[in-house]
Amino acid sequence: MFGNRNGQHESYHRNYHKATILAAVLLLSILSIGAVAGFSAREAQAQAPRQFALDSPVATITGVNLREQPAADGASLTSMPVNARAIVIGGPFNDGWYWLDYNDLRGYTNGKYLVQVDENYTPIPLETPTPLPTDTPVPVFTDTPATTTTVVNTPASVGTPIATQPGASTPAATATPDYTAPTTPGDYTGLWLGELTYGGNVRSGPGLDQKIIKGWWAGRRVLLYQAVTDSKGGVWYRVSEPPEAPMYVHSSLIRRVEPVQFEPARYKGRWVSVNLAQQIVTAYQGGTPVMVTLASTGKAKHETTPGVWKIYWRLPKQEMKNGNLASPDYYDLKDVPWVQYFHISGEALHGTYWHDDFGHPHSHGCVNLSTPIAGWFYGWANVGTIVYVH
Repeated sequence: MFGNRNGQHESYHRNYHKATILAAVLLLSILSIGAVAGFSAREAQAQAPRQFALDSPVATITGVNLREQPAADGASLTSMPVNARAIVIGGPFNDGWYWLDYNDLRGYTNGKYLVQVDENYTPIPLETPTPLPTDTPVPVFTDTPATTTTVVNTPASVGTPIATQPGASTPAATATPDYTAPTTPGDYTGLWLGELTYGGNVRSGPGLDQKIIKGWWAGRRVLLYQAVTDSKGGVWYRVSEPPEAPMYVHSSLIRRVEPVQFEPARYKGRWVSVNLAQQIVTAYQGGTPVMVTLASTGKAKHETTPGVWKIYWRLPKQEMKNGNLASPDYYDLKDVPWVQYFHISGEALHGTYWHDDFGHPHSHGCVNLSTPIAGWFYGWANVGTIVYVH
């Protein structure tokens, strides 16, 4: 009887110790799982993609695909180059994917490839992007191409700088273009349309010691009004025309696209040509161009109407408003300067302060010009001046 109680007592202690050890192991497991979960949560938070509000403008920090679905295996709709500009219209979805409107094409891109920009599509440096495994970002604000490439001359028939491997004999800072732009302001002989192949600085004069005015992105169109050599032998293009402020971009950042197309003497006296294909507006005196500038005409579904029109109403400033707040085409622009209406639908030549992407369609049918150039046209033209849209 007594012996049986001792056996039961020993069994009780053995079971007790086993239960204690099991409980301790279980507690340690729970604590370990909690620690791992906490670490994972912190890690996920640290790696969380950028957040962008609806209708906010963004730009890409590297070349990336615009996809049909918010997933890496979604079908590619198009390729977006570095500094491509778009509007956020939805998201985030599926771990940071955003629905974008890119040149009227709608698709998805992961937020880690995007950066917030301002209303003029100038990139806002919120942080230094980390190079991605499959893409190498190109610097946005430079005066020469990325340090991993060198630009050399090309045959005159090509006109596009070639990027070569490091160690090439021609340094980018002294590269010279294969094209000599006119040297006299107002001389448009041999004028070319160009495009930035890299994001870069726009300076007030030809030289690295000149003031930086702004930064432009890869793909921004320019007119090559004049080629100027700085004190160190670098060649710069003047990409503005008086009365615009002087603006220069290093030649190594620009490729030629095509010669500017000029018209014969279609009309007597003063008349205006709006070239929809090249996005170029030219003021003519008979058959002589007296002002050539980039413009932004109507985008898809709002194209500027081709035809021969006449300016019928002008005013130096006007509020332009369309639709209501619920309409996708709504806009309300205060004090639009130097307005000259030429089409009964409301299409007009006018100044533009809400974007700086001349050379690409942007408007609801009007012909967007830089404000100084629009002022020049307002002083030069008059009611009855022909506007030839083609």
